[in-house]
Amino acid sequence: MRVILACLVISLLTACGAGPDEDSLRTGVAERIALALPDGVVEIASLERIGSQTDTKAPAGETRRIVYFDTEIKLLKDMDFGAWNAPGIAGFISALGAGPKGIEGIVSGGNKAGDLIRAHGTARYRLDGKEWVAVVPAGYQPPIAPVVATGAQQGTGAILAAIRRVVDAFPRDTSPAQHAAIEEELAVAQSSIRARLARVSDGYAIAAGAEHGQYLRVARALFNGADSRAVPLITRGGEENLQLLRAGKVSLALAQGDAALDAYNGTGAFQGQGPHIVLRAIASLYPEPIHVLVRADGKLTSIADLRGKRVAVGEAGSASRTTALRVLQAHDLGIEDIVAQEFSLNTALQALQKQETDAVLQVIGTPADSVRDSLKDMHLRLLPLSSDAVSALTDLKAGYFPHMIAKGTYAGQEQDVQSIATAALLLTDTAFSDAEIASLTRRIFEKGQDYSALGSAQGTQISAATSRLGLSVPMHPAAAKALEGLSATPEPSEQRSSTTQ
Repeated sequence: MRVILACLVISLLTACGAGPDEDSLRTGVAERIALALPDGVVEIASLERIGSQTDTKAPAGETRRIVYFDTEIKLLKDMDFGAWNAPGIAGFISALGAGPKGIEGIVSGGNKAGDLIRAHGTARYRLDGKEWVAVVPAGYQPPIAPVVATGAQQGTGAILAAIRRVVDAFPRDTSPAQHAAIEEELAVAQSSIRARLARVSDGYAIAAGAEHGQYLRVARALFNGADSRAVPLITRGGEENLQLLRAGKVSLALAQGDAALDAYNGTGAFQGQGPHIVLRAIASLYPEPIHVLVRADGKLTSIADLRGKRVAVGEAGSASRTTALRVLQAHDLGIEDIVAQEFSLNTALQALQKQETDAVLQVIGTPADSVRDSLKDMHLRLLPLSSDAVSALTDLKAGYFPHMIAKGTYAGQEQDVQSIATAALLLTDTAFSDAEIASLTRRIFEKGQDYSALGSAQGTQISAATSRLGLSVPMHPAAAKALEGLSATPEPSEQRSSTTQ
């Protein structure tokens, strides 16, 4: 009898109570991929339904299930998922409901036809009568930081011997100026060696960003190797990162291109501090478009409609807030024309769900997991920037360039959305030697890196081909030289949108 009952329970669980079957799941995944990517680029080579569970966060009175699956996606054509202004990784991740570490096989430099991309995906369904209807792909949890271990230095004996031979080769009667030059170079070398040994021994800090934020994830992905000594720091974001770099408390920093330009010039949030003239970009990493989010069931359809409304513009002191206010200004909206709310992104999205705010403005790379997760609880609409505003912001020469948030980037987004973006920059000043900068640059942009599998969805957009796009401050000469041999020529369309100095 117990065996019979157990069989009945299993039978019921694998029927309607367990969500859609494998064929329905496969059809749904294919439809979402078709929305996110051009026709004829990929096909589902295999898909296996792993199981499902009750969605405990379903609205009252609604039955929902989260379905888990493994899939292999075959590329039918060459595809660069890292292209900045084209359908790419954002829509692909959203279509599969996968987290960055849930996708393997997307490599920097582009994939080739025949490549297989493996994903651990999720999808959310609700029961409508006797039919299971797809809601949105499920969200994902932020990845765990990889372990950092020590590195090693070798081969100093031969170098020291060579230096001594150079010094000893000078005649005893050389001029005082020549002696002074030798002493100065040796002193510089000694100082550089001691600083670098300290970094090897104790590590060096990179100012990243908020816990569970994109900057922190990309920093951990970039410096994931066992020989890495970088220590990503949790901060409030780009403007604080630039302050830490200027104060000498970190060696590297991540920041928006517009904020970096303000720091370099001593303007904006850095007014009164003077120019940070030694600030240098190692590279441009990925685009960060402005998101203007409203509820889809509301009446707001343009940024002009935000006049007199409650608008979450970002936390005080954040680079995103500065950009948000500039975007509003480009639409003839000053801070006095709205009810400004200084919320973090997660707080702002919660307020939007509770109808305690009317709109959320945020600069963030796509896909933004906070936005994706909020789609489980409410339908959202992305408001486009007006063409005049895009032109005005681009003409500012402040680190902005036109950008489309491609359709399919978020579940239910059926159209491209016109926006502007600023580049996420990796920055330094005088902390590193040229040799260290060159080594770091080659390591980051080496072809074949799978940054998505290391925890950063935005990391898939890191490419030598786009490393100079959106640069708002001078590039470090050692980084530029290292990139020369890494096919760093951008596409013509990308060159036109660049604000490189």
